[in-house]
Amino acid sequence: MNSLLLALQFFTIIPVHKNLPMEERQISGMYSIFPWIGASIGAIACVLLSFQWSPLMTGFSIVFVGILLSGGLHLDGFIDTSDAFFSYRDRLKRFEILDDPRVGAFGVMAVVLLIVGKVIIVSEVLAAESFHWIFVLLLPFFSRATLAMLFGLTRSAKESGLAYFFKQKMNVKVVILATICNTFIGLFLIGWMSSSWFIPVTFAAVLLFFICLYRNWSLKNFGGVTGDILGASVEITEAVLWLTLLLLLS
Repeated sequence: MNSLLLALQFFTIIPVHKNLPMEERQISGMYSIFPWIGASIGAIACVLLSFQWSPLMTGFSIVFVGILLSGGLHLDGFIDTSDAFFSYRDRLKRFEILDDPRVGAFGVMAVVLLIVGKVIIVSEVLAAESFHWIFVLLLPFFSRATLAMLFGLTRSAKESGLAYFFKQKMNVKVVILATICNTFIGLFLIGWMSSSWFIPVTFAAVLLFFICLYRNWSLKNFGGVTGDILGASVEITEAVLWLTLLLLLS
């Protein structure tokens, strides 16, 4: 229960006004159930499908609800990471940019392209004949599972910050094992509900490729991961999976 409350406290806008223990068991549990926080956000977004709106309006609403319920946390990480990476400065300067609360031009351009792109892609998926609501439910699930896997497999880029604190407390083996099990559950549900096993197999391949690629990119450009870099992975994973789904359903 403490792990669930911690996940809600740190990764959603749900107010949890309680001082919770943050030891190995609670932190490991928080990241182990993190994908289900994404599924909960997806479940709320599924309610929007019942409204008789155009695909474009529904797509915008789904993207908006995802940002709203997460408090824009992952989007903020995407903006900061974009600013730091596209500055093309040395690693030390990139960390300074990550910690800077101000938003630069690169961050603004990247987030506009991301949001507009996601709205368009989600709208196109919703208009496809073979669309199923299970995709809206589980794509946020997979993006959080990707974050948990990246966090477990990649060293921290710096010895400070909340992500470093969590990494020191976390039982990596437990989190990775739980994330693998969660991912297989999600893939099975997609195959079962959509009656198409080609989609979950493709998703599995895309997720594996993305985790390897993003991990190598993080190590090369930042020496590891930070909270912002992990947050950016959530937004990028969702965009990649929606695009993959669009190509599969077209």
